[in-house]
Amino acid sequence: MTPAIRQWGVVLLEIVVPLAGYYVLRGLGAGALAALALCALPTVAFVLYRAIRRRSIDTLAIFVLAIFAVSVGVSFVTGSPRFMLAKAGWFTGAVGAAFLISLLFTRPLAFGMGRSMLAKSPWADTLRVTEWNELWPRHGWFRRAWRVATVLWGVALLADAAGRVLMAYALPVDAVPALGAALYGVTFVVVQVLQHLYFRHVGLWRRLADH
Repeated sequence: MTPAIRQWGVVLLEIVVPLAGYYVLRGLGAGALAALALCALPTVAFVLYRAIRRRSIDTLAIFVLAIFAVSVGVSFVTGSPRFMLAKAGWFTGAVGAAFLISLLFTRPLAFGMGRSMLAKSPWADTLRVTEWNELWPRHGWFRRAWRVATVLWGVALLADAAGRVLMAYALPVDAVPALGAALYGVTFVVVQVLQHLYFRHVGLWRRLADH
């Protein structure tokens, strides 16, 4: 299975299936809380399947399962689906915070993410992605570019998270799943465009091609 097909499979399983499942269940007369809990099960099953296949449960899997369990428990106790609707915001916010916290470590998250994506791209040979570890300690412009990108992703994801929590508590319940799914696309496109413009401004790809 190619990386592109695998990525689209994740999008289908974690966004499209739960979204479609929610509205199908609501159309069949299920309550909002029950529909939210049931349509989240494919994602939970996928996390468990991946953990079993790898014979280990990573930190991300534990976090996803914990967020699901807490949101379902609180929602059923309170009788309101809004805390469960907001769970995507808690998760996105945690990821955004992780980006910013990674600035304190040797290499920030955006660096690892970019290297991993480029390693699977048609330009991997030209940009010599395998040499990125050597470029990091040698060039300040290289380190600065990925630190700025990390800040961009962190701030954007925190803003996305705030928007999700606000929608969960301020908008009609049945409108939130669709709007939340749309927000994923908006956030991703906006950050990618801004990151591309910044990298082009500082000449990152040109400099990489020259090394």
